[in-house]
This record gives sequence, C-alpha cells and structure tokens, in this order.
Amino acid sequence: MKNMNRLALLAFLSTLTVAACSPSEREQAEDSAEETMQQAEDAAEEAADETQDAANDAADASGDAWDETKDAADDAWEETKASADSAWDETQEAAGEAGDYLSDAAITTRVKAAFAEAAQLDALDINVETIDGVVVLSGVVASQDVADLAAQLAEGIEGVESVENDIEVQN
Repeated sequence: MKNMNRLALLAFLSTLTVAACSPSEREQAEDSAEETMQQAEDAAEEAADETQDAANDAADASGDAWDETKDAADDAWEETKASADSAWDETQEAAGEAGDYLSDAAITTRVKAAFAEAAQLDALDINVETIDGVVVLSGVVASQDVADLAAQLAEGIEGVESVENDIEVQN
C-alpha cells in the first residue's frame, strides 16, 4: 500500500514537472508518468491478488480447523458414550452381585427365623450359611429327626435352591 501511495505521489509530481518542460521533455515525462501509473496499477493488482490468496488460505485453514474440531468432538462423544455404557454395565453387574448377596442374606435370616419358631429345634445349635441360594446347615443336634426337620424347614423357605445338611448327630 505504501508503494502504491509513493508511486501515485511520484506520478503527480512528474505531472507538475512536465508543465514547465519543453515538448520533448514533456513527452518523455508523460511516458514516465504513464509507466509509473502502470507500475502503480500493477502493484495494486498484485496486492489485490495476494490479499485474495491470503483470504483463500485463511478460509481453507478455517475449514480444516472446523473439520478437525468436529472430528475431535465426535471422537470425544464416542469415548464418553463407551465409558458411560461400560460404567452402566459395571453398575448393573455390581447391583446384581449385591442383590445376590442380599438375597442370600435374606434366605439365611428366613431359615434362622423358621428354626427359632420350631419348638423341636434349638436354633443356636445349627449354623446356617447361604451361597447362591444353596443353604448349608452345620452344627451338632441331639437326634437325626432334629437334623432332618432342620433340612425340611430350610427347603421350605422361598429362594432356597437346595440344602446341604452337614449337621452332626450327637451320640
């Protein structure tokens, strides 16, 4: 832009100088002024072309940046979604395990309550453990009838899959 202003100023000064010259000097000055004006026009065109090229480059860079940002956002979304799905699966699994544990604890409690209600049994003599719905009875009782009654009571409790009767009969 400075070059264009300088060239225009030079052309103007040349025109003023031409007025005080002879016809041949005037013609030479006019040619010089025309050449200077042509150089100014060429410089202006070149500057416009360079500006257009820079604008095009900036637009391309902006488009590339947009594409990269969009791709990064898509990747982040996919990673977030995968993490959320994984966390959900782990939560469901943990909840299932907790539910199994609570179910086993509930079964053990129900079996012990049934033993406490049975007049023929001393609930303190029989140990009860439940693992995945399987009730394991252990301890020492006075007769086989008491051991069998404990097993029958345990089998009647909701949620019991099977009963392992490891109760020993005292001699």
